[in-house]
Amino acid sequence: MGASASKIKFRESLTSLTTRDVSPTDTDFWDELWKIPSSSEEVFELLTPANARKLRDDRFENLATLFTQATAQLCQIVETPYTIYFDQALNCVRVLTRVVPFLLEKGDTGE
Repeated sequence: MGASASKIKFRESLTSLTTRDVSPTDTDFWDELWKIPSSSEEVFELLTPANARKLRDDRFENLATLFTQATAQLCQIVETPYTIYFDQALNCVRVLTRVVPFLLEKGDTGE
């Protein structure tokens, strides 16, 4: 997948997260998200503060699932530390690095 194609795919995944409910059991969606090659610059460029806040405020369940899926993916990679999974781990860390501050910014939103 070329750089522009992966950027488009990552943007489409983020749009899905902010516009529709994505089930925690939609393994195709979540697996594909972590496999999209993304640099930290791309993650921070495409997952803007406005998008992160929209995700938090409008689709909190998706944000919670994103957090849970990313940490589960990291735990799985720790259990099976094959180099082919290291890029996925980096994607998880990059996405978490981007969204966690916005998750904590508002405090408890589970009202």
